[in-house]
Amino acid sequence: MNEIRIGLDVGTTAIKAAAYRPDGTCVARAERSNKVLRAGPGQAEQDMEQVWQGAVSCLAEVAQSCDGATIQSVGVCGQGDGLWAMDADGRPVGNAMLWNDTRAAADLEGLVDTDRTDAIGRGSGTSLWPGTSAMLWRWLEAQHADVASRVATVFTCADWIGYRLTGAVATDMSNGSIPFIDLDARRYSDEQFASVDCEGLKTRLASPRRASDRLGGLTAETARATGLPEGLPVSVGTLDLAAMIVGMGLDQAGQTMLIMGTTAVVNILTDVADRVPVPVGASALHATSDAIIRIFAPSTGAAAFDWFAQLHPKSLGGDTPSEVAAKLNALVQSVPVGANGVTFLPYLNGERAPFVAADMTAAFHGMRSDTTKADLGRAVMEGTAMSLRHCFESHSGLPTEPVQLTGGGSRNTVWCQIIADIIGQDVVVSLQSDQGLWGAACLGAAAAGAGDAMSLVRRDEDTTTYVADPEKHAAYSAVYRRYEMISSAMRRLQKDLNSVKDPLP
Repeated sequence: MNEIRIGLDVGTTAIKAAAYRPDGTCVARAERSNKVLRAGPGQAEQDMEQVWQGAVSCLAEVAQSCDGATIQSVGVCGQGDGLWAMDADGRPVGNAMLWNDTRAAADLEGLVDTDRTDAIGRGSGTSLWPGTSAMLWRWLEAQHADVASRVATVFTCADWIGYRLTGAVATDMSNGSIPFIDLDARRYSDEQFASVDCEGLKTRLASPRRASDRLGGLTAETARATGLPEGLPVSVGTLDLAAMIVGMGLDQAGQTMLIMGTTAVVNILTDVADRVPVPVGASALHATSDAIIRIFAPSTGAAAFDWFAQLHPKSLGGDTPSEVAAKLNALVQSVPVGANGVTFLPYLNGERAPFVAADMTAAFHGMRSDTTKADLGRAVMEGTAMSLRHCFESHSGLPTEPVQLTGGGSRNTVWCQIIADIIGQDVVVSLQSDQGLWGAACLGAAAAGAGDAMSLVRRDEDTTTYVADPEKHAAYSAVYRRYEMISSAMRRLQKDLNSVKDPLP
């Protein structure tokens, strides 16, 4: 079949595009790195024009590979939150401030301490973090009022790319959810904007739509730059996480999906909003259905494994990252459940879920003179898996049905089994790891009139199931209690440490 649909995924560290046949066969793929700029302490930014050029380059490579085929559509997804600002002439107002930017952390702490974020918690089911549009807009107005006054439109990443593709301004339900949506009314809440003095931001946001809606057609300028047909249908951009959930065929309450990527994510689909002042994690509306995605995103996932493996790669043996990982896995398998008493708190990048603490740091606890590198390696893998369980325990308890797992960590068979044993539920891993791109491609096809997105995503996938071991799960329950106690104690200690002035420069 000569019909092709394209998915574009603009992530924080990589931009990817892929072309698919309707049966899900990938016929072309392109990838470019995406540079994060660190202009100052806590700052994480990207050059919006460079991000756009990276997307154009990927699309052009895919289009060239598909020369002669009938291109049906383009679907877009991307990193969420942050502040991607455009002026009235359609130009970026400085660099985009990203979802993991922490420059507004002190401001957020003050708002939380005075209960000013309660309305947002009750309405959107989200516990604010510094990299949300609310906090970054407050920072911009306070620090650079002249810049804020030039902002005409505030986007997420996918919205910005969609605008450059079509010239149309829109956001979807998932990207529009955090932090000002009223989950029941499914529209922005005046009370939530007012609670954190962000009324000026409301007029700069697009009202959310379904991701399967048509955003517009490819502009003539973009068609020339990419080699794709002018007028090609483009869907409303969506959150990369939401596209991944669509790509995995999930749209019903009770379904669960885990990601062990650079960061980790626990995603629980539900039909009930958490109506509490300080909810655990975040909530986003599903890209196509009425389900609510409860999102618990620990700040560190597979990055913890990479960090540990790279500390002393020569001592582990191996010349490539995969060889080093294989050596580390072999060491880890020689260590029993609980890592011989060593506990790792995986807060290498602070923490977002199941609690928000940008200043939290990682730590090993329980080391002795006979502690080995193998103990530490297993503790790292267990600690990141424990953070997933911590999210489940803080919400509605451990899952009662098998869960799907994706992300780079899902290719580590040792880690997958550890996760299954810790959460006490079978873990299903697809051998395909392109669910976000595939989901975006099917949303684009739906916007072009090819059918319902959740029907279009159905394809044959080879999967591996890691069966939870009841005995190991019982042992891990005691290890989890140790982990949670140490985590709670360190959070209290961190507050005291924050008040101590370090005399060193």
